[in-house]
Amino acid sequence: MALPILLKPVNSQMLSEAGYLPQARTLFVRFRGNGAVYAYFGVPAEVNQELLASRSIGRFMQQRIFKHYYSARISQGELKKPTKEAA
Repeated sequence: MALPILLKPVNSQMLSEAGYLPQARTLFVRFRGNGAVYAYFGVPAEVNQELLASRSIGRFMQQRIFKHYYSARISQGELKKPTKEAA
């Protein structure tokens, strides 16, 4: 699925990338663990700027994004297969 915006790398243990579509007030994030992409709707531009400027993006997501904005999973991400350790 092609996204309407370019996701850019972020410095976060929770997220690998984030992007914002100002016309739709929509924040897109890719989670580091499974690669899933979520869209958060109705996010003001100021909140997006605060997210990118925060010292801890993960903490900001927990305190200011999750449970505050409607979200939808728009990509399953890539499921990583466990690797076998060499004996």
